[in-house]
Amino acid sequence: MKKIIIVLVLIFIVIFIILIASNLVPKLKAPPKEEISPEIPKITQPKVLYNLAGSIKKIDFLKESLILEATIIQIDEAGQPIEKTEIRKVIVTPITRFTHLTFVTQEGAERRTPQETSITFKNLKVGDYIEVISNQDISQKEEFEVTQIRVLPKSF
Repeated sequence: MKKIIIVLVLIFIVIFIILIASNLVPKLKAPPKEEISPEIPKITQPKVLYNLAGSIKKIDFLKESLILEATIIQIDEAGQPIEKTEIRKVIVTPITRFTHLTFVTQEGAERRTPQETSITFKNLKVGDYIEVISNQDISQKEEFEVTQIRVLPKSF
């Protein structure tokens, strides 16, 4: 009987020591998991612009210029992209190249590949969707010279 009492007392002492030790030693807890939200990259407006795309609204074959209704992507106050339409005058120079972009399917190929064909200024028509490329910053210019005019496919 004494042995049982001694065993019970020892068990109580061990339990008592464990309880005291657990209160004295700080518990090692994993830091709370912070909810990580996917970071949306901040969109910034380019400082310079060398090309624009849009529809031809008017062509002046005598002055070799055209009026382009360009779609320009800008950033609003919330940092989100918005589309803005602006009217710009495009001036053709003697070095301006004219091309027509099409996509062709090669025999045996699954993908269509881009192909540019040379055209002339006289091939342009009102309503054509084009890309104009300049060698100068045209971001703020209402009128500018271009080095290339590329007629884009209707589905572009």
